[in-house]
Amino acid sequence: GTPWEQVGIDKKIPYLQKINDKVFAEDKRIIKSNIWFTNETRYILVANSDGVIAFDYQPMGQISVSCNAEQNGKREQNYFDLSGRQGIEFFTPAAIDRLAKEAVRRTIELFDAVKPEAGEMPVVLAAGSSGILLHEAIGHGMEADFNRKGTSIFADKINKKVAENFVSIVDDGTNPNIRGSINIDDEGNPTEKTFLVENGILKSYLHDRISAKFYNVKPTGSGRRQSFRYPVLPRMRNTYMLPGPHTKDEIIGSVKKGILAESFTNGQVFIGAGDFTFYVKSGYLIEDGKLTKPIKDINIIGNGPKVLADVTMVGNDMEMAEGGWTCGKDGQGVPVSMGLPTVKVSKITVGGVNS
Repeated sequence: GTPWEQVGIDKKIPYLQKINDKVFAEDKRIIKSNIWFTNETRYILVANSDGVIAFDYQPMGQISVSCNAEQNGKREQNYFDLSGRQGIEFFTPAAIDRLAKEAVRRTIELFDAVKPEAGEMPVVLAAGSSGILLHEAIGHGMEADFNRKGTSIFADKINKKVAENFVSIVDDGTNPNIRGSINIDDEGNPTEKTFLVENGILKSYLHDRISAKFYNVKPTGSGRRQSFRYPVLPRMRNTYMLPGPHTKDEIIGSVKKGILAESFTNGQVFIGAGDFTFYVKSGYLIEDGKLTKPIKDINIIGNGPKVLADVTMVGNDMEMAEGGWTCGKDGQGVPVSMGLPTVKVSKITVGGVNS
């Protein structure tokens, strides 16, 4: 694509204008929209005393759309965004259309949303951006520094069974144009597709040079840092679960009473124990195998390794999250992505009406 340096602000404004017009045309209950266009380009040169000299060019574009709507004196707000390692060509007319429509749909749906009852129940994670749960509750525990220090729950689990045999999880820096992709890491190691869990068995951690030396393995191309001002740490790139043997319809059909979680905000994870809480921003009630009403204002509370062990169905519909996720660790932010097929977790605690 066109390098971002050649794209002036005059070229970007019409994109924002177009989305804004579409948002207000989509539904008369919309009272406000905020739209952000962000882009950056990183040119990285890494040289070290082992004779490594490596270069990477890393473009990034992102558009985020937030909507406020009002109906009978009640207000709701939601958002949708698209991001990737791309030039301005990434934002096609279809993408522009989707940004507006999806932001409005997610916002308007909240007017009809209900709070489910609290309690332990099956939770279906929707394909795509609910992969944030995989990233936060499981992925961080697979970063080698936490294991080297013995603080991760996965510290003694290499070659042990951690999930059903149809569960495989990779962390992949090689996906073209995806937000977390890199050609080299910030130590000059080539990126790769690292199998963390293969057919239910924990196979590898994510390594930088220090941890690779400690474990006597090759680096996995996971040594990343926010910029040259920060130290390198083992970090995720694009973390996703591979497709499994089930269909989305089968998975939803198998749930008598539970929820489908579509998108999350404000997660909190304690890496050591793997305990997490997540706020579900949009999702649906599942009753007798069918999606019934939208849900809102609930959180899910669980434990990463336990959730992994409780995955009982994995769909064949793997999707990458499309949003602009930035992962924070030790005060450093790096761009990441994640993905998931439709996945059924047999039980997670849901905090709703009577929690």
